[in-house]
Amino acid sequence: MVLSTIVKSIEYMLKRPYTRLVPAKSKPFKTERLRGAHILDMSKCTGCSMCQLVCPANAIDMVEVEGNYPQNPRRRFPRIDLHKCTYCGLCVEYCPFNALYMTSITGFELYTRDKKTTLKTPLELSKGDPSLITVRREMLAVKEVKPGG
Repeated sequence: MVLSTIVKSIEYMLKRPYTRLVPAKSKPFKTERLRGAHILDMSKCTGCSMCQLVCPANAIDMVEVEGNYPQNPRRRFPRIDLHKCTYCGLCVEYCPFNALYMTSITGFELYTRDKKTTLKTPLELSKGDPSLITVRREMLAVKEVKPGG
């Protein structure tokens, strides 16, 4: 009995481990209806700061951007800190001009000491691929319930 236990232990020591190391960096993956990375349409944004006001995580602040934007004379656009963001979608839902969207891109590295990688400027947010948009303001609208039925 004792000898068989020792033999079995030695067999397990010589086998490969069942677990494998996770790769250091994971590739982004796409899923349907997932709230992932943000996209900003700078041609629609008026700098009203509504997204900043409704953000429960305080992940959005308004910054000035160089350039000519007729709809936004103050040139103030949202900058999003992805490390603070909870991906709740309130910024998309409350944007009165449909300037913010959420995509299905996930898997980006958020655990880093370098905050520059998680702090997305308006210009970086505007470079997203529109074909990956999964959450728009129209999708988040709640249907009104009629009284009495």
